[in-house]
Amino acid sequence: MQIDSPQADAVDSSIHSEVLKGNQFRVKEVPPGSALLVGDAAVFNVAGSFCATQAKCTHKQGPLNEGKFDGSTVMCPWHGSQFNVCTGAVLQGPAVDPLKTYRVIVEGEIGRVEAV
Repeated sequence: MQIDSPQADAVDSSIHSEVLKGNQFRVKEVPPGSALLVGDAAVFNVAGSFCATQAKCTHKQGPLNEGKFDGSTVMCPWHGSQFNVCTGAVLQGPAVDPLKTYRVIVEGEIGRVEAV
């Protein structure tokens, strides 16, 4: 026989509050100068500010979160296309189409990527 207790419910609710939604991330997981895949977006920490773009290069769908990231520029690891991660602009081809960019909201230690 199982007996429900208020203490067990409190533990369960704290576990649920730790679970992030598909568009959320923990700020500490993206230190300055790094990138993180969050759902279908790549989140970049540009000197303490967060920018987010589509996760795949517009040229041949390379994984941008795995590319070299310097300042506000990410380079696709597959063919070397370079993009500004805050504006989505192509800085160097072979890509010709800019990246989709997304708004990032930070509330405390949790960030959220919002599709625009």
